[in-house]
Amino acid sequence: MLINLFDSHTDDPDDFVAFIVFEPASLRIPDTDVLLISTPVVELFSKAQNSTFLTDSLQDQSLINRLTRIGMMIDLLKSDSGLILTKFLSPIWRRYSFFSNLGELFLSKRDLNRLVPDAQFQNPIFLDRFMDSDDSDGDDK
Repeated sequence: MLINLFDSHTDDPDDFVAFIVFEPASLRIPDTDVLLISTPVVELFSKAQNSTFLTDSLQDQSLINRLTRIGMMIDLLKSDSGLILTKFLSPIWRRYSFFSNLGELFLSKRDLNRLVPDAQFQNPIFLDRFMDSDDSDGDDK
């Protein structure tokens, strides 16, 4: 039996995650990485937090704790104008560490589909892994 060490890894888009980033760190996120800004972020967050699809499972309890922490941070905002939701990306991409240093982990695409099945977006929701940027933080090549 031969093991191919060079099989290409295929990402599962359902495992991709998005971050909520608060001002002033949100100014560091390029426009191409932004999915939602301001009030739509708060509305999507509220729908996820108040979803009837949350269960008593340990996984959902952990998710509820994370959403509660983010909710407390949103409640402290004087204005939601600097609040953004990033596009979804794979946790193994280098860009993930950049977002994780600036913002709070929100949801995976799988959890978003489960908790807010009617969520609609005008722009593509997935971050392009290969970006044409001179910004060293965004170099995923």
